[in-house]
Formats: sequence, C-alpha cells, structure tokens
Amino acid sequence: MIRSDGEAPPFDGIRLEDRPWFPYLCTEVAHWQWETKGDAHFNFWAALSGEGTLTCDGQTFRLKPGMFFIFAPGQRISAAHYGGERVTRFSAHFHPLRGGRVLAAVSGFPLLGGEVDSVVRLKHRIDGIMRLAFRREDEARLVEQLRDLILRTCLHVRVGPENLLDPRVAEAIRRFRESPAQIGSMDGLAAELNWSRSHFDREFSRQVGQPPKRFLLQCKMIQARRFLESSSLRVGEVAEALGYRDLYFFSRQFKSFYGASPMNFRKASREPT
Repeated sequence: MIRSDGEAPPFDGIRLEDRPWFPYLCTEVAHWQWETKGDAHFNFWAALSGEGTLTCDGQTFRLKPGMFFIFAPGQRISAAHYGGERVTRFSAHFHPLRGGRVLAAVSGFPLLGGEVDSVVRLKHRIDGIMRLAFRREDEARLVEQLRDLILRTCLHVRVGPENLLDPRVAEAIRRFRESPAQIGSMDGLAAELNWSRSHFDREFSRQVGQPPKRFLLQCKMIQARRFLESSSLRVGEVAEALGYRDLYFFSRQFKSFYGASPMNFRKASREPT
C-alpha cells in the first residue's frame, strides 16, 4: 500500500492509455455487466453511485459508492449491477512512470476493495478532472491531476473487510448469474455450500442486501429481458430456458418487474426510436 510517512511515492508520473476516450465518467445502463480478459495497463476504478458486485482474483466485493480499485495489468475482472440505482463509475487507464520510464509493477498495486473517507470529496476531484478532459486542453495538467487523485486516494485508503463477500455467497451469486435456470432449490444449494438453509438466507441477505430468492428472481428477469431484446426465441421458449414450467406465471413475474408483458416488452424494445 502507498504510505503517507514521507516516503517517496512509487511512481512520479503517469501516461494515459486510450486517449481521448479515457478518463471517462459513465452512467451505466440498467443491469450493467462488465468483464475484462486481462488488460495491459493499470486501471483506477471508482464507484460513485449505485450498488453491485465485482470479482477479481477469486474475491468478490459488494460495490457501493466510495469504493475504488487499482487493477494491475493482466488481472481479469467481472462486475455487475442488479436492481436499485444504476452504477456510475469513474475509470482511468494508465501506465505508471518513474523518471519517464514505464513501470511494469508498482508496490501496493493491485489494490482491491478500498474505500474513501468522503464520496463528496472524491466526486469533487473527479469533476475537476472531467472538466479538463472534456475541454481537451492542458494535457499536462490533466495528467498531473489524475496522478494526484490516484496517490491521494491510496494514501487515505480504508480496506473494509465487510465489503468482501464470503466465498460461499460469492459462489451462489456466480451460479445465480451464470445459470439461474439450473438452481433446483435453495435448500439444495445451501446444502452444497455446507450451510443450513436459514444460515444461507441470513448470510446472503446480510452481505448482499437482499434475500437469495429475490436475487435469483432478478437474475432470471434480467436474462429474460436480454432474450426478448436480442434473440428470436418465442416467449414460451424464453420461459422454458429459464426453468419455468408455467408460461403464465413467468409472464406475471416479468410484468411485475418491467411493467409490460413479455410480448409487449419485446415489441416496444424493437420499435424504432
């Protein structure tokens, strides 16, 4: 971790990657998902609003405003938003420099699951950086402010263990997301995770913020929405693919989530805007 005891910082400059697209501020679409396959640069990534989950190096974190990560080259990351306020994030892809030379590694990085003391101050600093980025002027000042943001954020980092999900909760989330139709019963899943059903419900709800049955239903509805928007499957085939035996029950649940029947939702999603 970067220290605040007067020791020189591990890098004295940065070089931006992907200019002019980065840095950027992004209000994500509903039910956003993000995945990388191992980028060749470092990435300063901060959540400014909304909640979700992020997995890296076999650890899963519950995202919330004020959390940040410094990802190192080669790391594979996946993240998702499920329900509630949409995730808004700031991200800057960079290469650390010392004496003008690119560093392949930096002491203290990667840094996973950090949390700032003040989300308001973080947003204020990012607002200033974004004004420089949008004007496309004073490149040197933009780079200097980004380096300062990264160093200052790391100096005052808090790594809250409460943000790291239990591996069994993380495994349940993975199964819910990747194959919601394959979940036979919550009792069976709890047993596979070596928990009683009551303990599984309690721990999942405490760590994720909602009961597992609700989370699983959201995963099914998100997948149903994607099928309806981008596949040629009929509504009955969508229901079957998600493990529903009763088409009308599936339709009622879908309408309760999206305010329209599956057929009407598909029609509206394909109308020209």
